[in-house]
Amino acid sequence: MNPTSPLRLRTITAALAIGWATLSILLSLAALVSTRGQFSHPFSDARLGGLAVIERLHPSAAEAGVGVGDRVLELNGESYAAHGAVVPGAVNAYRLEKPDGRRLDVLLASVPSAEMRDASSVLFHALLLCVATIYIVTGVAVWLLRLGRSHAWALLLFCSTLAVQLSLTIHSGSMLWAQARAAINMPLIGATAFHLFTTYPIEPVWVVRNHRLQLLPYAAAAVLIGLALLHGPLGIPAELSANASFLFTLVMVIASLLVLGIERSRNGAGPMKTAANVVLLAALVSFAPVLGILFLEWLLVKPLPEYQALLWVFVFPVAVGFSIVRRQLVDVRNVARSSFAYGAATLGITGVFALVITSADTLVARFGVGERPAQLALLFVALLLFDPVRRRMQALVDRSFDRDRVAYRVAVREISEAMVSMLSLNEISNRILVALTDTMGVERAMVLLADEKGRSLRAIASRGDWDQTALGFEIPSEHPVWKHLWMRREDLTRADFDDEVDVETREACRDVFDTFEIELLVPILYGVDLLGAIAVGRKLTLDQLGADDRLLLRTLANQSSIAIENAKAFDEIAKLNETLEARVEERTLELRETQAQLTQAEKMKSLGQLVAGVAHELNNPIGFVHANLQLLDEQIGKLVEAQHTEADTQRVQEAIGKLLERSREGTTRVKKIVQDLRSFSRMDQADLQDADLHEEIERTLRLMEPRFKNNIRVEKDFGDLPRVRCYPGQLNQVFLNLLMNACDAIESDGTIRIRTRPGGRGVRLEFTDDGPGIPEDVKSRIFDPFFTTKPVGVGTGLGLSLSHGLIERHGGHIEVDSAPGQGTTFAIELPLEAVPTD
Repeated sequence: MNPTSPLRLRTITAALAIGWATLSILLSLAALVSTRGQFSHPFSDARLGGLAVIERLHPSAAEAGVGVGDRVLELNGESYAAHGAVVPGAVNAYRLEKPDGRRLDVLLASVPSAEMRDASSVLFHALLLCVATIYIVTGVAVWLLRLGRSHAWALLLFCSTLAVQLSLTIHSGSMLWAQARAAINMPLIGATAFHLFTTYPIEPVWVVRNHRLQLLPYAAAAVLIGLALLHGPLGIPAELSANASFLFTLVMVIASLLVLGIERSRNGAGPMKTAANVVLLAALVSFAPVLGILFLEWLLVKPLPEYQALLWVFVFPVAVGFSIVRRQLVDVRNVARSSFAYGAATLGITGVFALVITSADTLVARFGVGERPAQLALLFVALLLFDPVRRRMQALVDRSFDRDRVAYRVAVREISEAMVSMLSLNEISNRILVALTDTMGVERAMVLLADEKGRSLRAIASRGDWDQTALGFEIPSEHPVWKHLWMRREDLTRADFDDEVDVETREACRDVFDTFEIELLVPILYGVDLLGAIAVGRKLTLDQLGADDRLLLRTLANQSSIAIENAKAFDEIAKLNETLEARVEERTLELRETQAQLTQAEKMKSLGQLVAGVAHELNNPIGFVHANLQLLDEQIGKLVEAQHTEADTQRVQEAIGKLLERSREGTTRVKKIVQDLRSFSRMDQADLQDADLHEEIERTLRLMEPRFKNNIRVEKDFGDLPRVRCYPGQLNQVFLNLLMNACDAIESDGTIRIRTRPGGRGVRLEFTDDGPGIPEDVKSRIFDPFFTTKPVGVGTGLGLSLSHGLIERHGGHIEVDSAPGQGTTFAIELPLEAVPTD
């Protein structure tokens, strides 16, 4: 057989079913919208098991002796059940049967359809058309979303037949071919019901082995349709064929539900059982009110408006269609709560309404109220009472069903409060597992977290009975389950991959669920990152995980994601704290070494700038000593010669003494300069020493004398300063930097003033020049490292920055006061004892 043949057959039959239901809905809509030129019987009837029982009367029928509850047997000599169409504008012959068995033949004229309608019937007609539309739309939507699938096809066929039946419920007497369509459609309901309930959600083994068994009800339905259409030529009573179709449909529906119930009990726990629960519950909610009203009709021998209960049959296609498409079923308890409340309210009010209707004759006779106003008033009261009754029933049902939900809410609140203070990944994971196993009642659970590099998900905590294979299993980042968790951002089940086209991907994803033996994987997400997942096994009660369970899991995942991020941040901070002190000490030593190197480099640079002047200062006395040595050599020769000739040596000895004295002065000058240089660049700067700041300033001035000789005068205003415990070498560096900057600032003749005074708890030193001053924008940056206004290659921008640092190292501070054209003053304040530095 060509593999496309089943799909082609399903497509053709689906198209026929859609056309069949659409035609019926359109004809019913036409009868509802337009009543002009339409005629109907002078009564309306309800079909009870194929029999037409009068439920409402036109005044002309009441005058002719027709009563509510009479059965209509024949119309113009033909069976009313098969050919109940009215002859417009004519008098029709009716044969009726009274409840007591008496027969009545009457002639009644057809009446305009508008006269047989009231507001309530029009309203319910419109509502039933809406329900019929829901049926066909749901069937078509599921068929398109699951194109070609057997369960989608079966649902579409069933929804089509139910849509036709709903469209024929009210005002069928004014519709085209209503009786024929009803005769054809009734057995099809039974056949399609059997087809649906033996296909979805559980397909019995005997159907899997032989799918042709599902054709047997269709064959029986075809026979019944033939009998209904050809009962006249075959000589079969119309009531017999109508009753046979009704009984066949009833038997097929009951048998189908029994088959589904048996398969449900055999299937045990799992998604199939949950799906079966949904189908059975939806069928109960949708059809139980109708069956209840039919039972009341049989018990009271009184036609009742069962179309009120038919309004709730929309629950069935919506619930079943959603379960087929979604494959993750709605929580059965949620359906039960709302559906049970609506069903109970409908049954209760309908039952009261039916009992009141049965005593309507007594009410009319006693109070003289018209029958139609009384019915409208009772209907209005029923509508007013429906919502309060439903709310009362809903509250009662909620108290019975919501016990687990209350426990879940308490668990979520406790976990939310606890996770705020949790800073350990193991503690967070264990808290989640306790909630899952104790509150939700799952037999086992596991928390998987991504490693530090985000390359795989690994189990870090588990609870329940796990084997070592599952505990050691990892989900790498390139695994399709990882990608589905990250991209879909929702919980996953094994059934989610049933529709996966790629075989390797489908099997790889299924292997994860089979290896862990779990029912659900819930992602732990933080922003766009996948932090981990929660793996959940079956419940101890073997119930399927419902919507409340999944909501609890998603809440736990959301709460834990924040807690996990906090824990990771805390771990990072703890690790940083462990190494922070060592790193800070290391950096401090490096900075100190760097600062010392910069200080020494700047000092060497300053000394280098003094080399020319110092060299000149050294050259003069050395040259003088050298010349004296030459003269001394000559004088010694003369002295020796004079001693040999016994000449006067006194004059020669005096000359030699003067030469030696002058040479001694020259060497003393050289020694002083060398001592000043050595003191300036002393290497004992790491030790605090008592120093005379005036002496240190004088020493620096002596080194600076070559820069002063040409055009710069130095004025000293020294106060009475105490000795200061400091680092003299560092202060000499500061004095040198300030004096050299003052020399650079004085372009021609100028004066440098040095003023010292005791002040506060220490001393104050001021170095002032009468140069051009410093602009405001430069002054704000004067102590910044590497900032200089000198040309490239002349200044480094480190002198004042290092001076600022050295003064602060002593516990003092340095400030500048300057304005353009008014010179510059650097003021230094030092404590009497500097703070020792390591």
